[in-house]
Amino acid sequence: MLRLLIIDDESTIRTGVATYFPWASLGIEVAGACRDGLEALALMETCPVDLVLCDIGMPRMNGIAFAEAVRGRGWRCDIVFISAHKDFDYAKRAIELGVREYIVKPAGYEELFEVFSKLVRERESTRERELASGRAAQPIAAESAPAPSPTLAERTRRLIEADLAAITLPAAAEKLGMSPNYLSAKLRQECGRTFSDLLLEARMARASVILQDPASRVGQVARLVGYANTKSFIRAFRLSFGGPPTAIRRSQAGAKAVADGQPPAGTP
Repeated sequence: MLRLLIIDDESTIRTGVATYFPWASLGIEVAGACRDGLEALALMETCPVDLVLCDIGMPRMNGIAFAEAVRGRGWRCDIVFISAHKDFDYAKRAIELGVREYIVKPAGYEELFEVFSKLVRERESTRERELASGRAAQPIAAESAPAPSPTLAERTRRLIEADLAAITLPAAAEKLGMSPNYLSAKLRQECGRTFSDLLLEARMARASVILQDPASRVGQVARLVGYANTKSFIRAFRLSFGGPPTAIRRSQAGAKAVADGQPPAGTP
């Protein structure tokens, strides 16, 4: 599927177009929804996209500046501008930047469907020509193959691990340029896990490592991984590992004793 990025400073438009338009029927997947050009550029650094639907009048970085930055970086994506006004200067600059279409708000269902259907057909036609000419079928050395783009679950896990004690679903969704509901739905679709599942897994994995240090206290570990209540942490740990946090130290001590040729504690 082609990956689409939506950029608009109006949250109702941004979320509505991302959520309610039937992109999947066109073979398009919404990769993110951002508030302005700066946020969009940051997302595209780690998540390349094929198509962009971009508002022009936005704070911090407007659509024209965003398109200039995209072309300056050499990123290949089809950009469609959407604006409340049909401004001649904007339209002229859009043509110079190779912007594919210029839609005037409010954009109707039919217009969006027609514009993006055409872009999808053009890309499919280009792909077919490349296959026919043999360019797409040429073998590529494994060492020169580009690294695959990280999945949404992988990007979410990185955000969680970078701010384990304080990260929340709304904060993660904002960093990824999505609404919390959309992020949750996409995670379930991609990996069958919820944000809470990924957060719990990361917290328990980090806690099990910290607890191997005999100097660490259970209460301190709980706070380090985001639990204000130590009892809640212990309960979550038991559910994840089948025993209390202190079991990590006991198992480590037993393993060390066996390695030293000594019987584990409690062995007659």
